Amino acid sequence: MSIILVLGVGLIGMQTYRMLVQTRTVTQSQIEKGWKAGDLEVSEHTIRQKENFWKVAKKYGVDIDTVVGVNPGLGKLSAALGQTIRMVNKKGVMHRTTEKENVQTIAALYKVSTDKINALNNLGQKSIFVSDLELFIPGAKPMKLSEEMLAQYSLRGIFNSPLPGRITSGMGIRKHPVGGFRGKHTGVDLAAKEGTSITAAASGTVVQTGEGDYIGKFVIISHKDSYMTIYGHCSQILTTAGKIVKKGQIIAKSGQTGRVTGPHLHFEIRKNGIPQDPLKYLW
Repeated sequence: MSIILVLGVGLIGMQTYRMLVQTRTVTQSQIEKGWKAGDLEVSEHTIRQKENFWKVAKKYGVDIDTVVGVNPGLGKLSAALGQTIRMVNKKGVMHRTTEKENVQTIAALYKVSTDKINALNNLGQKSIFVSDLELFIPGAKPMKLSEEMLAQYSLRGIFNSPLPGRITSGMGIRKHPVGGFRGKHTGVDLAAKEGTSITAAASGTVVQTGEGDYIGKFVIISHKDSYMTIYGHCSQILTTAGKIVKKGQIIAKSGQTGRVTGPHLHFEIRKNGIPQDPLKYLW
């Protein structure tokens, strides 16, 4: 028995002490009342045909970090048809507590104010956590990741997706949908209606714009650390060679120029001229 407990029992008695601890211990039902009051909705979503985690995130008004943050068991970010995941309607993560934690240590871990955590989780004057309570940490990024997921996160943040389209073809050997020949697809194809805005995946300098037989109208941007991005099959080019662009700045409109079967964006990331798998950077 700890000194504090002995002193506490000596001053106020065992029964009174237990009652005091009980009144200050957080419960899951109390937390979920806070969620309801704060309009946080927690539900399950089953992956449908042609859905991926990015598309689901957009449907719920959140981002891919939230999908990972409320589904800590995910080991990879390729969705499977019929897979059920947990979803929420606010950006943030679910945190499972231990007895050694308090709201201050949790706030420090996620770099979120204690006031925000207290308010959405209805903590009030209660401050004692037991194991396996679920708290929603608003606006937080996932911090507790599996080794596999941590490896995927290591390259994140360098590039943004140039548009929110569904991935229709990944990088690798494939049969060209128009030419019929087999060859290496050096980027990813993102489905998008014609005229969808294409943004620079990272800040850099436009080194070339033009039009090719297969790639159609294209933009090439040079970035720091020997990276380069390529945007193909555009309907309109809205920048010029030599121009410095910022991450997220509109540079073109999607289309179906070149050899294609329909409107989409062909997007590449290269380092020292060598094609990299964009999904390792964007997922």
